[in-house]
Amino acid sequence: MKIRNVYKHLVIFGFAILTSATALSQNPIQPEPSRELEKTARETTEMWEEELSLTAKQMSLMEDKFIEFAIKRNRILQSKMREEVKTRKLIELKVLENKDMRDILTKPQYDRYLRLQKRQAKQEKKKASRKSDK
Repeated sequence: MKIRNVYKHLVIFGFAILTSATALSQNPIQPEPSRELEKTARETTEMWEEELSLTAKQMSLMEDKFIEFAIKRNRILQSKMREEVKTRKLIELKVLENKDMRDILTKPQYDRYLRLQKRQAKQEKKKASRKSDK
C-alpha cells in the first residue's frame, strides 16, 4: 500500500514538472507583436511573394521571421547603446536574418532575394544622399 502511494505521488510530481516545463518554455520576454507590426510584416511578405513566387508555407515562415527580427531591431534601436554599437548590432542582425531566409527559400529564390535587397539598399542610399544635399 505504501509503495502505491509513493508511485502515485511520483506520477503527480512528474506530471506537475512536465506541465510547468511546458508553461515556462514560452518566452515571456518577447512581447506580442502589435497589429501594426503584423500588418507591416504581412505587407512585406506579400511584396516578396510577388517577387519570389513563394509557397504558402514560405510566406508564413517569412512573415514570422519579419516579426521576430522587427522586434529585435526595435530593441536595439531603443537601447541606450552608443550609435556605433547599434549600427554594428543592426548589421549583425541583418546577416542573421539573411541566414534564416536561406533556410526558408530555395537557392534561386534566395539569390534573387539578395539581389533585390542590394538594389533596394542602393536606392535608399541615393534617396538619403539627395535629402542630405538639399
